[in-house]
Amino acid sequence: MPSQDVELFDGPPVTDIVTTFDEALYCLRGRIDSRMTFGVGGIPDQTGRDQNSTEGTGRFVTQGAGDIVQSALFNAGVTLINRRDMGSAALEAQWGIRDLSQQRPANLVVTGSINSLDFLPGGGAIASVGGIGPRYRQNRILVGMDLAMTNNATGQIVANIALRKQLVADELGFMVATTSDNEIVDLDFGGSRREALHFALREMLQLATFELLTQLMPPAQYEDCRAIIDETMAVIDGEQTSGGQIRQLEARREAQAAAAAAAAQATPVSAEEVSAATSPAQDAETAVATATPSPATAPSTQTVAAEPAPAPAAPTPQMGSSAILAGISSSDLGPDVRRVIEEQDRAAAAARQAQPAALQPPAPRPETAGSGSGPVTNADDVTRDLMNMSAETETDSDA
Repeated sequence: MPSQDVELFDGPPVTDIVTTFDEALYCLRGRIDSRMTFGVGGIPDQTGRDQNSTEGTGRFVTQGAGDIVQSALFNAGVTLINRRDMGSAALEAQWGIRDLSQQRPANLVVTGSINSLDFLPGGGAIASVGGIGPRYRQNRILVGMDLAMTNNATGQIVANIALRKQLVADELGFMVATTSDNEIVDLDFGGSRREALHFALREMLQLATFELLTQLMPPAQYEDCRAIIDETMAVIDGEQTSGGQIRQLEARREAQAAAAAAAAQATPVSAEEVSAATSPAQDAETAVATATPSPATAPSTQTVAAEPAPAPAAPTPQMGSSAILAGISSSDLGPDVRRVIEEQDRAAAAARQAQPAALQPPAPRPETAGSGSGPVTNADDVTRDLMNMSAETETDSDA
């Protein structure tokens, strides 16, 4: 009856929007410094595609992409500053009841655009035998977007991601055309499917937000969160993305594991060699005390020196400090590193001069001597000193 309300049809219940990438965003909670503030700027639809229908003219793509990114940042647990609509705060500032200088600044702001919407050529097929057969048709849409994260203090873009997705729509039907009692009977039934454009855009925007956040983090800090993302739903593998960072992290771990395995298979060294390796820069007095025999052991030492020494099985490759310095300029080494090498040379020279003549090492052969006039020392000792100096320099810079 016109005087009564029409009974409304109840469809599915209202639910919150949950996508495939929500869990990965929730995983980032607590891993981003809360003192860092985030905001969302403009993310417009720049595809230039409009649609005309009986209900009017509109855009194919949502105009609320910025709000979707803002929700994604909120799910990630970051400190979020409203930059989507400051109208009420600006109005109250004009009335004199609000001081905008009390507003927190946004350190990092997400901006970008949805900039491509291409309708790809479709295809289909029909098969009929005696007027009976199936039919199939498919169409695709390609959507692309670019998002960037900008440091508001300097204007520098610190993270960027470009994504694309193909949306598929297909139709499957069955047709029957026959005659019955001199009358044509034509039946056609089927169904169609199409990915929801705006839901797919929401997933793309959430994944892009995850990428912008993780590109600013060490890969070891978020690799378990990225493992949540199903590869059937997203493939991010570029060099500047989290996929590239995870790939580099795995390569470093494999290299470290290979080095550890090689070290474990190496021949064990004696206690004296371990002691010498841990303290390569012995002073001159310690070197003299080690090289000078005591009176009680002097006869036996001289007796051993008189006997012919066995030929070494394989000479240890050595390189003089002067040869190392010859290949590296002083500007590359720096004064501190050069000082370490010079002190090592002086200590080795003092130890050699303090040794008795019977214990003096033979003169180095031309193929094992350094290119300069400096003493011959183990290259591993020099390398270790350089590494120690580098570590001390990094510690001082961190302090």
